[in-house]
Amino acid sequence: MRIGKNIVGDIDYSVVLLYLVFVLLGLSNIYSSAFDANHPFLFDLATEYGKQVMWIGVSLFLGFIIILLDGNFIIKNSYWVYFITMLLLLFVLFTKPIHGARSWFGFGGVGIQPAEFAKIGVSLALARYLSLKSVLKKKQHDNLSLGLGNIVSYFVSSIQSNTKILVILGIPSVLVLLQPDAGTFIIFTSFILVLYREGYAGNVLLFGIVAVIIAVLTLVVADASFFLPFTKIMLSGKFGIFLILLILGIVFFIFIKQFVKPRERKSLYKALVGSIIVAIIFINFVEIGYSQILKPHQKTRIDLVLGKIEDPNGDGYNINRAKAAIGSGGVFGKGFKQAKLANASQKHVPEQSTDFIFCTWSEERGFAGAFVLVILYMVLLTKIVIIAERQRSKFTRIYAYAVGGIFFYHFMINIGMAIGLAPVIGIPLPFFSYGGSGMMSFSILLFILIKLDSERKTVLQ
Repeated sequence: MRIGKNIVGDIDYSVVLLYLVFVLLGLSNIYSSAFDANHPFLFDLATEYGKQVMWIGVSLFLGFIIILLDGNFIIKNSYWVYFITMLLLLFVLFTKPIHGARSWFGFGGVGIQPAEFAKIGVSLALARYLSLKSVLKKKQHDNLSLGLGNIVSYFVSSIQSNTKILVILGIPSVLVLLQPDAGTFIIFTSFILVLYREGYAGNVLLFGIVAVIIAVLTLVVADASFFLPFTKIMLSGKFGIFLILLILGIVFFIFIKQFVKPRERKSLYKALVGSIIVAIIFINFVEIGYSQILKPHQKTRIDLVLGKIEDPNGDGYNINRAKAAIGSGGVFGKGFKQAKLANASQKHVPEQSTDFIFCTWSEERGFAGAFVLVILYMVLLTKIVIIAERQRSKFTRIYAYAVGGIFFYHFMINIGMAIGLAPVIGIPLPFFSYGGSGMMSFSILLFILIKLDSERKTVLQ
């Protein structure tokens, strides 16, 4: 371990203050959510809030250790952190399943979730690799000369040119899917924001939007069927999307033939055919995953979000109870420990101290409190972006965007689950949800950024 020459450096204390505010507000919310009259003492380790105090203490200690380190020591050992976290993801697959998933290492009454720490390893390894390689930038004229048909071909060429990036992101993605942990897998897709910022995929976001649209359409019609027009032939819903793609392909083919110069048509025809082939493969992948890989309760959650089914008292219980708790808070809420739905005694909201911790906050603080919390998260995310853009170190900039992407996804999806805009996939709210793995991993991510940023006036790698 190498101790930094200037321990304090230029620490951004506004970020430290934000961190402490989130931790304290989160602890008070867990105390209210899980309050047990038989164990009212905050530091009682028999309760969730007592254990959370312990995890906060461990996180602060780890943060202090990180501040003592030299920034270059962190950078140079990035691959080692990645390697160790990947080993943990591999070893956890051989543990005893808990609730149908192999995601936890159990130590007595304490559980550690390696997937949470894998986010740290991936963030560091990706920043290390990208900071050592030249940036693949997209030329402005590509969009003008090749048009929409080039999106897929450019995306494929980007993949071929960056196989190591795919390895860095692909290994943990596969390992968490084997657990299975769909929530963490989705979080890993946040790194596409980093790639976009660094110029590795100028059209990836647009391609991603198109992929999401196709995926949603596929899920909507996955269980449907229809008659082929003017025939009595019945086809599955996905073939309807194939038909739409074929029609669009013909339209683009005619457009290219009529408006594009002859010498440029060949490359566009190839891109068009490639786009259609990739889209068809993607549709089949989504359909197979939905119908054969997902468990029944996971399919039901997706169907509820898409509006394919209505089940207010059955499989949609979590979402409906969560929305009821949030709505019951009104404008200013019912007050601290006054929640009638999102509390430990009533248990109207399942997993209210973890996945649905936002419900307790909203019921007790109302719309005003929920608005303030959203603003606080937006301030934190904005601050992370500001930190990223003021760096001389390419590594720190890339790492900062990785942290920002992870925090943004957790914030967006967790609150989206609570208000019924996202499927219930077990994504914790940073610094608010109960859990040691989440508290420690979020704290480590942020303290590493604080440390690297404190040395921003020094030329790091």
